[in-house]
Formats: sequence, structure tokens, C-alpha cells
Amino acid sequence: MPKLPFGDKGPVEVTWAPGESNELVVTPYLGKVTMKTEDGVSPVQEEAQGEAPVDAVFTGTKVEFEVPMVRSTLLQLEAMLHGSLASSELIISNRVGCAMYDDAQGIMIKPMCDNVPDGDPATWIYIYKAYPYRAFDLGFDRDSQRVVLVKFMVFPSQESGSVGEYYQIGF
Repeated sequence: MPKLPFGDKGPVEVTWAPGESNELVVTPYLGKVTMKTEDGVSPVQEEAQGEAPVDAVFTGTKVEFEVPMVRSTLLQLEAMLHGSLASSELIISNRVGCAMYDDAQGIMIKPMCDNVPDGDPATWIYIYKAYPYRAFDLGFDRDSQRVVLVKFMVFPSQESGSVGEYYQIGF
């Protein structure tokens, strides 16, 4: 029976900057880790055809990646929220005018079974260039677990050998 290389269901281990000195495992999480790929298209129309397009042109692809982090360490939050950690305090500051691409890193996504990442590289997904940004609501009530949703801006690679590419499935 055919199936997706990374499985049909189940959790994953997410690592930002795999193999780098600042490598960081971005788990545990609660909820769905999401990778969304969507092509932009612009319809070509002719007056005689009304609203029906007679053709369309690709205008670019957008990739988004999100991890709903829970039970995070201050070290994880410092990296994902662009904070500064001093002793046991995490300070979050305003970010303005900072470019992201030069600081973007790869993301490795590995399916897990029994809390162990799959060792078969054919099941892994590697995003070439991504950078986290803040976009979360932190709730405080008696019944809800706090979740820090970390979104990543995913860029098409500008590196030699992978220019214009976003990610690969399998190694």
C-alpha cells in the first residue's frame, strides 16, 4: 500500500539549524506542526470569456512553517522569540529594520515513533532557509495549557546549488 515517505500520521522532531553550533530542538509541542506550500497564480482573462480565466501565470510560491511550542526552556524561547537571556530572565524587545535571510537557518523535520526520531533520512524533510518570528497569544486561565506558536518565514534559497528551492523530502 503506498504511503507518504514521512508517514501518514504522527508526531515529528523539529530541529532548527541542524548541524550548526546554534542547533536547537524545537520540541515538545502541542497541536499540529504545519508546513504549508501554496503557489500564487494570476489569471489571464479575455473580455469575451467574462469571469472565466483563459489561462493563468504562476507568480511565485509561498511556504509557511509553524510549531506550537509548549513546556519550553528559556534557551528555546530565547532563540525562537529573539530575546536576550540574562540569568533566569528572558527579555523580549522590539525588532525593527532587521533583515532575516542572512540569519536564516535550515529546519530538519523527522517523524517519530515511540518518542524516537526516525533514523532513515528518506523520511526526513529539510527546509533550506527559515527564520522564526513572533506571532502568538499567551493565554492565562485555569484550563488551557500555554502554547507559544512560533512561525517561520521560509525563504527560497539563494545559495549555490539550491537557488530558488525551498525544501527537500528525503536524503
